[in-house]
Amino acid sequence: MLSIEKKRQIQESLKTLAETHVIAVTQIENTISILMQTLELDEPFVAATEEIPFADVTTFCISWHGKTCFLGNTLLFWLFHRLVQSVNGYVAHVDLLDDVWKGNRESSSIRGVAKRLRDRLTAAGMTELAKAIDGTISGYYGLILV
Repeated sequence: MLSIEKKRQIQESLKTLAETHVIAVTQIENTISILMQTLELDEPFVAATEEIPFADVTTFCISWHGKTCFLGNTLLFWLFHRLVQSVNGYVAHVDLLDDVWKGNRESSSIRGVAKRLRDRLTAAGMTELAKAIDGTISGYYGLILV
């Protein structure tokens, strides 16, 4: 049986791997796109991960389907950042509070931030992405794109 500390270490390792993988893939896809435009190739490059939004931790922007929404270094951004790491799955409130709020809030805080996040994404023309933020399962939130 794994200890709580060992489980936390594994979770952190997987989180880091997921974050670095998304960034690397996005950078490679952007480079390929620029090269194809520079070389004036006929067929535009279609990103393999186009359906998965990208939360850029350097600009605090969400990019999806050719649109960008600046959120700044806010709870809105960090909530989305955490949800996109588990796209099409659910994250327990306790994990969101640990990861986003560093354990300094109550579960009711999540609902208000999620609503403001949906409003900002909708205002940026990302209505479908806003609708994908699902809090209908008690005790969980998810970014459900399927």
